[in-house]
Amino acid sequence: MKNILEYIKNILKVLIWPIIFIIGQFLLVIIFGIIFNTIKFNDIKLANDGLKNDELTIIFNEYIKTEEYQMEVQNYISNNALVITVITFIIFGFILFKVYHGYKKDYDKKISFKNVFIFVILGVTMNLSYNLIIGSLNKMILFSDDYFIISIDILTYMICTGILGPILEELLFRGIVFNRLKKFNKQMKAILLTSFIFAFFHSNIIQMIYAFCLSFLLIYVYEKYKSIKAPIIVHIASNIMNFFTCMLINNNNLFINSLLMIVSFIILFLFHRNLFKHDLL
Repeated sequence: MKNILEYIKNILKVLIWPIIFIIGQFLLVIIFGIIFNTIKFNDIKLANDGLKNDELTIIFNEYIKTEEYQMEVQNYISNNALVITVITFIIFGFILFKVYHGYKKDYDKKISFKNVFIFVILGVTMNLSYNLIIGSLNKMILFSDDYFIISIDILTYMICTGILGPILEELLFRGIVFNRLKKFNKQMKAILLTSFIFAFFHSNIIQMIYAFCLSFLLIYVYEKYKSIKAPIIVHIASNIMNFFTCMLINNNNLFINSLLMIVSFIILFLFHRNLFKHDLL
């Protein structure tokens, strides 16, 4: 019983960092929601000059019950996604790197240009092989909106989801969560737990399944190349490719999509065959 309680305690110590990360992002969104509400209240005040604060509050309270308000606040937060992500990156990038620094000494190998090329290919093919299959199924039976063209502009997507997001997530999940889980778990169990936790912190089942599968690849390159840069590059390549994969799915060119899917599977198969020859799995 004592061992079980100690194990749960250790797990909670690991989970605290992803939870803090999620809460931090949530608080930032709330802050921007408050800013939007302040702007809208002032607009109502200007449009109804002469009314008392109590009367203005009643008008504002009626406004926030409308669908128009819900749409406008969502658009405001979406339009400020870049600012929110940059603030998140500055705050949590510093915190996570400081926490990760204790593990950095064991994962400080240099990455060659050849390695970078391999990482990019792995990230791109991983994204293509999974999403072209799921996206094709989604065309036949609609079960997700994920494969419609990304609604935010490409620059915001590339910076937020393509670059800054993966850097933070790799510092958090491979750099901190995985390294801490290894201290009181066998290697394979630590890999599985990290992958489950990483998947759980994604928004829907399609992303969860992909995140779970991707996590194995990210941990493998992290352990093999002994550098946090390795999973960061793979993750960045995968996320950036997602934008173009959505375009491929929506263009619905069966020949091109099938060809890319087959090539991606061949590359991943050859990679995984090599993976099982080594001692990670």
